Amino acid sequence: MRILDIVKLSWRQLRERKLRSILTVLAIAVGVTTIIALSAQVEGVKEGIVQNLGKLGPDTIIISSQGRAPFTDADVLRLQGIPEVSRVTPILIINVRVTELDDPITLVGVSASSLTEYLGEVRLLDGDIYKDTASPQALLGSKIAIDDAGQVRYRTGQPIITQIGKTAIAMPVVGVLDTYGSLMMIQADTSIFVPIDYVKALTRSSGYTVILVKAYGPEYVDQLTEILGSIFGGRATVLTVRQITEIVNTVTGQINILLLGIAGTSFIAAGLGTFNIMMISVLERVREIGIFKAIGIRDREVLLLYMNQALLLGLFGAGLGLGLGTLVAYALPMAVEGFGQNMPQQRTMLGQGMNFMSSFTPIIGPLYVIVATTMSILITLLSTVYPAWRASKLNPVEALRYE
Repeated sequence: MRILDIVKLSWRQLRERKLRSILTVLAIAVGVTTIIALSAQVEGVKEGIVQNLGKLGPDTIIISSQGRAPFTDADVLRLQGIPEVSRVTPILIINVRVTELDDPITLVGVSASSLTEYLGEVRLLDGDIYKDTASPQALLGSKIAIDDAGQVRYRTGQPIITQIGKTAIAMPVVGVLDTYGSLMMIQADTSIFVPIDYVKALTRSSGYTVILVKAYGPEYVDQLTEILGSIFGGRATVLTVRQITEIVNTVTGQINILLLGIAGTSFIAAGLGTFNIMMISVLERVREIGIFKAIGIRDREVLLLYMNQALLLGLFGAGLGLGLGTLVAYALPMAVEGFGQNMPQQRTMLGQGMNFMSSFTPIIGPLYVIVATTMSILITLLSTVYPAWRASKLNPVEALRYE
């Protein structure tokens, strides 16, 4: 029997039991959909984080204070005196409330000349950045100035009223930032940027919560990290952009392995279902197999007939799973975005509030497409080995007598 004949016969037998075949394909597709949809979320988050970190540059070191002891001007001067350091950017971050918003907002005190160091690049929707003077000036993140429905809350020139403790402060809006996204360390969309001298005067503080240190080049980063660690000891956490990127890659890799394990349980269920269906198919076609053998079809060809059915089921399940997985991958962020806005915010190294349900663009990695397709085909083939072997070993005389 030719291979083409085996394929046609396999397809005919699958069509004869349409409902059974469709249910088997759906069971296989569940595992593929799970891998594609969930891995796309993890890869999208990872890519967004890495891109944001890349804006800081590979020569950036982030020093975050631990406990209640802030950094001082003496610490800043000391860092500026290190030969490998090209630039030091002190930042003071506090949480405030805005009268028209329910959740606490991050107030970031940073000099206008250092905004590029902090944001990577300054993109404005309206107005301009503030001047480095100890006067009230507010540069708003996009989600503060514009609500979720697209309605403008604050325009350039309007005051925004913030509450620090029991004190209400009115600051004129000088500009509105473009949308940056809100992944990991930098949450510009939900922050208010003001001159650092004004924040210090407002809070009567001479300290800083975060210091960004720029080395003269990436080759000095490791040496400088050791120096900073010895200077601050347990007072601060010292991390480089490269270290944070490695941590992100490690964590997302572990998450993807976990997701593959979860999807594996779906494939096990699909494999058991395929095994059951193939055994039933063999029992239903005992007489038909006997006729095949009586007219000269060999055991190997009967084996190939059932294995080919399994291959078709695996391919159809993989194709359906890839389609459904792609739809779910891009629909899931939109579905959880509104839910994520009500989630409590967590503090990051830069002191900003961060919502872990932040917006991102899913990325469907070719590796996971290959893994999902391979697993679906492999599981169906393995589940069909024994039923196919049983079919190939049937005695044609006994099979023709089978009722």
